[in-house]
Amino acid sequence: GRCVYGLNYSLAGVAPVRESATAAAGFVQDVRAATGADQIDVVGFSQGGLVLRTALRLDGLAPAVATAVLIAPSFHGSTADLLTGMPAAACPACADQTAGSALLSELDAGGDLDGQVRYATISSRDDTVVTPVDAQSPAGPVDRVRSLVIQDRCPQARVSHLDLPADPGVLGWVGAALDSDGRPEPTAYRCP
Repeated sequence: GRCVYGLNYSLAGVAPVRESATAAAGFVQDVRAATGADQIDVVGFSQGGLVLRTALRLDGLAPAVATAVLIAPSFHGSTADLLTGMPAAACPACADQTAGSALLSELDAGGDLDGQVRYATISSRDDTVVTPVDAQSPAGPVDRVRSLVIQDRCPQARVSHLDLPADPGVLGWVGAALDSDGRPEPTAYRCP
């Protein structure tokens, strides 16, 4: 029952995160203009979480977003070799997502939350791309931030980073996060 709009941003995601964030912010404003909505909900996967965080903070997007549903977001960056071993010239977005990057330091200086956005994140302990897994979710009060690590609910579940967006339990949880204005219950993820 929702209208869905999708965006491929800035050089298929290898451009600097700031460029991708500006493109995403423009896209959100275009969607708002086309729909007449005051605010929209955003679902982001992996780098999409950091792109949204950057757009909320540096592009002033926070008033336009009600709920941010984030799947394995690189919200606080990653320590994974996949990112840290990539030359910055070949993948500026990889450098931006590396824990401790200049972009992340700038964003961290202002705290994790922007505007009145409510955040819901879902992660998997099997994730080897955005590490450590516990750093994927923003820090904040429970009325603004809900997070679930799949194995905390379903210890036997095995879901890799790349499998998360297609996992039936994740899809159900995302729907519940949107339906509850970013306040899904852990039981919204159904164990396999």
